Amino acid sequence: MTAYAHHDLVPALVAEFPDLRSDLEDSEGVLQRELGAFAAFTQAAKGRGDLSTYERCLKLADRLFAQADAELGAAIRGSYLEHLEFEGSRGPAAWRLVPPRLQGAWNQLAAENRRLMALPQGRSRENPRRAVRKKRPPRRGRRR
Repeated sequence: MTAYAHHDLVPALVAEFPDLRSDLEDSEGVLQRELGAFAAFTQAAKGRGDLSTYERCLKLADRLFAQADAELGAAIRGSYLEHLEFEGSRGPAAWRLVPPRLQGAWNQLAAENRRLMALPQGRSRENPRRAVRKKRPPRRGRRR
């Protein structure tokens, strides 16, 4: 099985979605911007209720992700999946169309983001490096 790489992305996207060509050309060959354009295209299809196109986008993304080299796989996670939203009235129907492999990757990203956004326990909000210290009660007994 041959791995997909960055140079395979635009031809695969344009072959399936010719309307994406101008947005991809505007990306100036930057992988993250190309995937950002694809994510916006995918979200727009969902937004207008075109779940057929939305599903085609997800199937293509799944095929690319399944056989991606390390660079493309990481970029699909960070510049495509992370920008898919499942809120609103079409969210549940859209989620059901996401292939299991992409659901797993999206769930991992969501969990990582929740972990990164959580405030560390026992730390001050003002200075997260300084632990909050409890005051000690005064010592009882003789002083020397």
